[in-house]
Amino acid sequence: MVECNLAKVEVAGSNPVSRSIFLRESLKRPLSLIVMKKIPSLVWLAILLIVMFQTSVLAGAKSQTPKVTQVTTTTSGRVDLCLGCHKERPDKAHGREVLGCAVCHMGNPLAGDMQRAHRGMVLNPGELRFVDRTCGQSGCHPKEVTWVKNSLMATNRGIISTLRFYWGETSNHNEDLSVKTLKDTGMDSPALDYYRKMCGSCHLWVERRTLPSFLIDRGGGCTACHLVEKGRAHPWIVKDIPIENCVRCHNRSGRIGLSYQGQMESEGYGTPYEGGDFSPRQYVDGRFYRVLKDDIHHRKGMICIDCHTQKEVMGDGRRRAHFEGQLEVTCKTCHGDPKTLKAISELQGANLSVSNPLAHQQVGRNTGPPRLDIVEKGGSFFLRGKQDKKLHPLDSPDPIACLQPVHHRLSCQACHSKWVPQCYGCHILQDKTKTQLDKIAIKETPGRWEEFRSFIRHTCPPLGVFDHGKYQQVVILVPG
Repeated sequence: MVECNLAKVEVAGSNPVSRSIFLRESLKRPLSLIVMKKIPSLVWLAILLIVMFQTSVLAGAKSQTPKVTQVTTTTSGRVDLCLGCHKERPDKAHGREVLGCAVCHMGNPLAGDMQRAHRGMVLNPGELRFVDRTCGQSGCHPKEVTWVKNSLMATNRGIISTLRFYWGETSNHNEDLSVKTLKDTGMDSPALDYYRKMCGSCHLWVERRTLPSFLIDRGGGCTACHLVEKGRAHPWIVKDIPIENCVRCHNRSGRIGLSYQGQMESEGYGTPYEGGDFSPRQYVDGRFYRVLKDDIHHRKGMICIDCHTQKEVMGDGRRRAHFEGQLEVTCKTCHGDPKTLKAISELQGANLSVSNPLAHQQVGRNTGPPRLDIVEKGGSFFLRGKQDKKLHPLDSPDPIACLQPVHHRLSCQACHSKWVPQCYGCHILQDKTKTQLDKIAIKETPGRWEEFRSFIRHTCPPLGVFDHGKYQQVVILVPG
């Protein structure tokens, strides 16, 4: 009888409810009955220790609050006791009734008390340090996680290698040096110290809420782009990324996110004057700005991801050094050959391995058709906006000005850009007697950098020649 009961304890060892029922029933028996069975001393000692342990566990469990009052099974077949306490509702794609909580946030969804349930839980499943076990798990987004970890937004390869090249620290501005390498090795140099302190807040390896002040919402891996809060108890994960998420990082250096919206950073003290007084408009970091003419695409209601495709933003898994190597869409993709537009419209969701001859011509590499929502209607082509769902007409280029053979080297921006911000007298200074936050290591280290400029103006864009290797192109030049 004793041997049978001990086997039961062993089998039920992973089930606290079964174990407690067995022990409670065992304790109801008279002590004399146990003695009469002549239990060996070692077995008696084992039973005593089990009773003492179970009593302490039960007492601890009673002190834990809150208690789970119901067992919930999601439509995906998982038992998730978290739903008994948590009432938050995420977006529909990650619905609580479909996935539950623990499939994303980990922890122990079968635990009956809060302390054990929250053990190993993560607040932000999108962080790159454990995204393989959350967003990247089987059945979710494993391919995308591989792409993102190799993307330029995660690695910053081009920024790091170009900075080191111009500072004379390397002869190769295509070197394979990433943010993750700097995090793991602590590698440093004057150029890297400048990057760590002045540039290191804009990459996906930044853990959300680890940086101070206005930088607090940057980073967070997948959620850096896909998270939308808007006062909800549980933030939403969205596929159609709003422009605000893009501009959170893309507002310095070339300032492309600002220029697109018709905003130009002004002098540090609020000039040029507006109506005889300082400019009243300021960004969260304290910079003043003034409003100029915005990009035609912004004026029509288009957002960044209407043109910048998934592969341009998240990459395709290959370790590239610069954005032009990751580029899928050019101006001529939409405002060009009707045959290409027809091919894109017909191949959406079909055979994505078909070559896009226009992309090959413009970028110099073979690629499948970009994932643009091109719609053909009445013989004309339209781009459907991902956020506004409007059909934006795709006008053909001017046959005389744009298609003139003598202009074949001109980029579209060379003629169509109204203005670009231009800095003059830019230089930097390091004060080795002071410290500054290293945004990669998240700690203060010796050496403080400051950036200076004489003034900033909006002017007709200066032009330069960009060498693509196989061909050269005249482009606008923007500081940064």
